[in-house]
Amino acid sequence: MNEIQSAPQVISMQRPGFRAGLRALFDGYRYLFRTPDIWPSAIIPVVVALVLMGIFGVVAVKTALWLVVKYLSREDTSAYWTIAFAVIKVVAVLLGLVVALFGSFVLAKPLSGPILERMVRRVSKDLGAPEWPQPTLLQDVARSLQSSFLALVFTLPLLIPLVVIGVIFPVAAVVTTPLQFTVAALGGAWDFCDYPLSIRGTRVVDRVDFVRRNIRSVMGFGLGLGLLTLLPCSLVIVLPAGVIGAAHLIVMLEKWEATSKGSVTG
Repeated sequence: MNEIQSAPQVISMQRPGFRAGLRALFDGYRYLFRTPDIWPSAIIPVVVALVLMGIFGVVAVKTALWLVVKYLSREDTSAYWTIAFAVIKVVAVLLGLVVALFGSFVLAKPLSGPILERMVRRVSKDLGAPEWPQPTLLQDVARSLQSSFLALVFTLPLLIPLVVIGVIFPVAAVVTTPLQFTVAALGGAWDFCDYPLSIRGTRVVDRVDFVRRNIRSVMGFGLGLGLLTLLPCSLVIVLPAGVIGAAHLIVMLEKWEATSKGSVTG
């Protein structure tokens, strides 16, 4: 019998918080490693993300170097400018790679939508969640795009000013960098957690309200996700493991809310 199915479900009296969200993320990695029959499905979004990272990475590096040479090159041969110009190139390449990495994962998720949905349904079933209606391929891709779009809508208006402030006032990076990390982590958490919510056919406004009610656990999930993506070995499988972990978190929160509501009613 599957380990998840046989494990007793203990519902806490308190709403799951930060640690529950962090634990759900690691549950996703643990479930992935301990369930070999899901590996063929999990490898597909990984391959898609890696291919996109390679394509976007080459384009981003070439574009960054071209922009630097076109707009910042000068006929100054001094050692100071030579070193400064080399540093500018390195920074431009790094920024380009960050953009490429972000873009590849944003696009890999909807392209792998049907596979990720199958994995979410499998995990949710193991956790005792009910079956939901099967969507069409177009509906599945559209919902995945919607999740990523909403994440951008929430995060970009906050990230852009923080990045600009950090560039104009480098000393402010002590404050802006942790804030950027937090905002990006919360946006990533929404993107992953919205997927198991959206396959239920839940309205956007209800999904947003659900995340708002459980913001502490979602933040724990997001910060753990952000920290794990700093490790190259975990970054490769963050897409399938993150979606599985999000399914764990959403099912746990739904069970807690259902039990809590039933206790109040009773």
